[in-house]
Amino acid sequence: MATPIKITASELYNELVENFKIKEKIGSVEIKLGNITAKYNGKDAIGDLLQEWLGEWIKSKNYYFRTKVNTQEFPDFLLSESDTKDFLELKTFNANASPAFDIANFDSYCTSLLTIPERIEADYLIFSYKMENAELSIDNVWLKKVWEMSSPSGKDPIKLQVKRNQIYNIRPCTWYSNRLKFQPFTNKNDFLNAISETHNDYPQCDQYKKDWLKIVSDKYLKNTGAKL
Repeated sequence: MATPIKITASELYNELVENFKIKEKIGSVEIKLGNITAKYNGKDAIGDLLQEWLGEWIKSKNYYFRTKVNTQEFPDFLLSESDTKDFLELKTFNANASPAFDIANFDSYCTSLLTIPERIEADYLIFSYKMENAELSIDNVWLKKVWEMSSPSGKDPIKLQVKRNQIYNIRPCTWYSNRLKFQPFTNKNDFLNAISETHNDYPQCDQYKKDWLKIVSDKYLKNTGAKL
């Protein structure tokens, strides 16, 4: 068996879009039980199914990748043997609506950066899809860093899912829109500063907010040899 080929997230994106031409493909989702087959016309399961499909597509190209034993853990794919870099996450959303996926659980993201600040460099492959008459198509594809799809909001320094003054998740902005009131962050430092500012507004952050930004910055320098 041929040795798997190492590939970057950018190279994977280009292969999907330019060579495979994923936006020109038409697919479907079926379930078979016994001798009965039914086509799926919903949207709830599409994200998980596209993640499974992407793994199979990467295998078919003989590109190197790994997944975590617990598939619910970050990231969806690791593109090298390292556990601290080459992270790839897949996010999906209905092309007929604004992106509403969870970028990450807020508390988990904040605490993970204290030990693996390199997570800030993760790549996010994003599919917008259409499901019409049981036909699945990919309307658009983006490759983004976390700060490139995040923005401030009217209430908070960063756009969040908040219920009863409890933060649940970091939420994306509509980064591709020309009519945004709040533009995406231009760099990782602005993104991290926004998270740090948010800590002061929510008691749930008290357990890890002390010197959070300094600890993340110092750990990043120690791990990578580069300053944030």
